[in-house]
Amino acid sequence: MKKIERKQTRDHITQMLRYEILSGSMKPGDELAQESIAEQLGLSRMPVREALQALEQEGFLVRLPNRHMQVARLAPDHVSHIFRAIAVMATELFSLVPVAAGESLAASARALGHSGERTRELAFHETLISYIDNRYLEKIYQQFLDGYIGYVILYLKEDNQESAQILSSLMEAIRQGDRAEIAQETQRYFLSLAEIMRQHMKDWESAEASIREN
Repeated sequence: MKKIERKQTRDHITQMLRYEILSGSMKPGDELAQESIAEQLGLSRMPVREALQALEQEGFLVRLPNRHMQVARLAPDHVSHIFRAIAVMATELFSLVPVAAGESLAASARALGHSGERTRELAFHETLISYIDNRYLEKIYQQFLDGYIGYVILYLKEDNQESAQILSSLMEAIRQGDRAEIAQETQRYFLSLAEIMRQHMKDWESAEASIREN
């Protein structure tokens, strides 16, 4: 792990470790000691301790009797359940987006299909959710983006064509105030991300099994 500046917060450390786990670089059963991580990053133990506690709460880590943390085993089917739950909550949030926002964001959704930086899709989500004008709900949704969703968008997706099409349809549903269609397109979107994540997890599980056999 590379050293990071002290000004970077617990959230930066949490994100870095979270993505290390999701990528398979940190494997199920790996033991994490805050002292060792703090030394590697050139930081004090306090932000590292807080980051590990946050990941424990998210289910990425489990606490050991020696007070160290261990990387939890993430089952592909459990991840699918997480994405389904996110889709249900996102449907409620998207239903709060004003009708006028659907029309103004439609062009941005279509533009996601063009080649470009993957951060544009995350930025689209942040803009979309800002229209509900509720900081508490925005923060909840940001937690979704910081976890599995952000990882799939930034590191696993091969292209944005499908997402652009689904999000365009979602914006049209918002413009029309069609709650049933909002629910359908929201579910389509998040389940497409879930399938990408599930395949990724199965791939590194297969790779790990192959290594053990050899």
